[in-house]
Amino acid sequence: MRIRDFHRNIKIRLVVFLFFGTVQFTTLPFMAIYFDQHFGMVLTGILLSISTILSLVSGAVGGFYADRVGRKRLMVVSEAIFFLAYFAMAIANSSFLTSPLTTLIGFMITNICFGMYGPADEAMLLDVTPVEQRSMMYGLFYWLNNLTIAIGSSIGAIFFEADRFALFLIMSVVVLATMLITIFTIAETHHPERSSKQQSQHVLIDMMKHYVDVLKDRTFILYFLAGMFVMAVEFQLTNGIAIHLAKTVKAQPLLSFLPMHWMVDGISLVGFLQTENTIIVVLLATLAMRIQRILQEKWILLIGIAMNVIGYSVMTVSASPLLLFLVMAMATVGEVTSVPTRQAMLGDLTPEHARSSYVAVNGMGFGLARVIASIGVSLNAVLSDSMLAVLSLALGFIGLILYLRILPTVQARRIQNAKQA
Repeated sequence: MRIRDFHRNIKIRLVVFLFFGTVQFTTLPFMAIYFDQHFGMVLTGILLSISTILSLVSGAVGGFYADRVGRKRLMVVSEAIFFLAYFAMAIANSSFLTSPLTTLIGFMITNICFGMYGPADEAMLLDVTPVEQRSMMYGLFYWLNNLTIAIGSSIGAIFFEADRFALFLIMSVVVLATMLITIFTIAETHHPERSSKQQSQHVLIDMMKHYVDVLKDRTFILYFLAGMFVMAVEFQLTNGIAIHLAKTVKAQPLLSFLPMHWMVDGISLVGFLQTENTIIVVLLATLAMRIQRILQEKWILLIGIAMNVIGYSVMTVSASPLLLFLVMAMATVGEVTSVPTRQAMLGDLTPEHARSSYVAVNGMGFGLARVIASIGVSLNAVLSDSMLAVLSLALGFIGLILYLRILPTVQARRIQNAKQA
């Protein structure tokens, strides 16, 4: 299986994602710092929480309408608003205007648009991806995501403070190009029946009924919970693990056995571990995709998630830089091996008529996983590191058990979908 075997939409989206993701991450990781400088820590936290909630709500709306009117139309509308918001943010950070409030409004609008755009985009990819290509497709996007984070955040670290105007302007130009590419080269993949397009006088009620039907899918809900629990363990790195390392790792040589001592403390160590994670993902993604073609799904999930969960749980109690680097390598190998398989399962669970809605609900698990991980910050004040490690292990292995429990049903649906195709 090669990239040239993919549907034309996917090949175009891969190229677009590379440029869109790179320019997006030149600013995204630094926006919290920017808002903190202008609005203060407390207000920034409230504003970012509101922004996250709005993104989740817009995701539900976007998923509903992408199933009613098609994927492409919603993507184009979102990209048009993206362009206007980023262009406004560029003007608000130019030499003739400085407006943190305009920047904040633009940032919130982009989050709302991304919530609407994401379900339509992912559903479109699933629409044109046969079962046998899904793991590879998700693996490529997963690899590209980490690559764009590495490239974009490195560029942003250099230019964000010095030239935000240029970064936002480049972002708006790239989004404009993305919109034109979507209009003229992307094919619509979902053509809902006329009855589903008809406007109802009770859209909110229709939407609620629509999502109630999604939530009645017991297998999907177990899949949702499994992903949420495993992601919550991974997100501990920037929450509970970060606090643990900041408290316990004092300034010391990074690797004491080397002749040249590079001093690190707990805070800098978190940054090094994140960098290690990204580098390993970028370097090993191709190898991981080959492993997926050799091993059965059960073993990929069992070995990959177990390595991931154990690695992050050990980080919760360790203060040794060498051990931390070793277990991060183990956790990342488990992550890069299992993530494409976990994501590909979603395609088998989503019926074509409600695919965007399923994707939207699944996306909410990402936000809820961050909430669970943030609770770990509060638990640091009342529980020992070893207790937090046990909780982390329990949460991760509950997720693993849920994945293994639903796997036979997922495989059965895959066969059924193949027969109906």
